[in-house]
Amino acid sequence: MEATSELLADLPDVEIVHDDWTAIYDHGPFDLLVVDGGGNGKQTPAADPERLLTPAGSIVIDDFTPLTKWPPVHEGKPDGARMGWLNHPALLATEVQLAAYLSTVIGSRLP
Repeated sequence: MEATSELLADLPDVEIVHDDWTAIYDHGPFDLLVVDGGGNGKQTPAADPERLLTPAGSIVIDDFTPLTKWPPVHEGKPDGARMGWLNHPALLATEVQLAAYLSTVIGSRLP
């Protein structure tokens, strides 16, 4: 994180915020937001796309394992986090498999 902060520090359109993830609410709404699915992207409550995205803004939630059946399961239980993003009423979302072991959910906020 420190090395990334140093690389981006001099860019005029970049603001680096070191805080709890909820601090992003003070800086939105965003046209594009990437949420670490391995972090707070999968927790409840998850980030609120209606507050964080501009209309038609996009969100990317990474660090999912690819779907193998429907409904999706994670560790033997229904995958509530993935279903929460895929079925969110403010999003049009889908899952994209990036590798045999990795997928991401990509969504656009509905107007």
